[in-house]
Formats: sequence, structure tokens, C-alpha cells
Amino acid sequence: MESNIKEKIQFHKAKPEQAEEITTLVNSVYRGENSKKGWTTEAYFLDGIRITSEKIKEIINEEDGIILLAMLDEKIVGSVHLEKESTFCWLGMLSVDVNYQAHGIGRIIIDKCERYVKETFGCNEMRMKVIGRRKELIDYYIRRGYSHTGEKEDFLAAGETFGEPKEPLYFEVLSKRI
Repeated sequence: MESNIKEKIQFHKAKPEQAEEITTLVNSVYRGENSKKGWTTEAYFLDGIRITSEKIKEIINEEDGIILLAMLDEKIVGSVHLEKESTFCWLGMLSVDVNYQAHGIGRIIIDKCERYVKETFGCNEMRMKVIGRRKELIDYYIRRGYSHTGEKEDFLAAGETFGEPKEPLYFEVLSKRI
């Protein structure tokens, strides 16, 4: 991977006609055999799919939300869902193609998201929900300046979450002032 990848990545707001490609990316990162090539897989403790293209289209059309796409040579290599709530924004469904993981793209996306929500939505805080079992992922976000809020939520209470847990799961809420 080239060292100047940061300069090559471009960001675009997702369009409804990209829903199928985004769905394929997200599901390939979180579930199934392909996801096991990367470190973000949930396939060991969740069955089923992560998201449907119908849900992606719904998110794209939200007034207070956006899916940002990270493009490299006109290929979607990453995506993230951002949603404004009051004075903060939620960061969710951060996905980096397993073939591009470990090249700093996740960090580039997070940095872009923090700037974007501050400039576009006027948010001064970013929050996210991470499955509590995902210690390596929580540690990744802590290294990026996020911290535990102490809030926990039952996985099944999320309602919009797709997948069938193989074990009891919960979300931890992380937060960062931006």
C-alpha cells in the first residue's frame, strides 16, 4: 500500500444508488467468512447479516444523518454512518474493506468524521456504541481519544441492530469531545 494513501482518499456523501455496494461492504466487514480476514469481524458471536440495502437507503435519506464514503481510486474502501442528536453526533457502522485494513484508513475516516460533524452539524461531542465483547475495538477507539461513559445498553434493545447473538451481548457507549 502506498504511503500517500491519506492524500488519495476522497470523501463523498452516499447516494441511494450506492446502497447495494455499501451493504456489501458493511456485511463483508462484520459478518461471514470474508470478515474473518479482518480484525473487525463479529462473525464469531453474531449470526446473520449486519444491514440490509433497504436500511442503508433509509439512513441515506435521513435529515439529521449521513453515510460518508471513503473512496480510493473511485472504489469504496470505507464507510461510516453519522447521526446528529442534540449537541452531539453518533458515529456508527464504521467499515473499512478488509483488504485495506491496517493501513490507517479507519483513523483517516474518524478524523474526517470529527471535523465533518463539528463543521456541518455544529456538534462538540462524538458518541458511539461498541459491543462490550470487542475489547480490541474499544481499545482502538480509546487510543483515538474516546473514553468510557459508563453507559451500557442491552444489544437486543437497539431494535435496529441486525444479527442473531450467539451469546448475551451489550453495547458500551464511548464519547469524545471534539
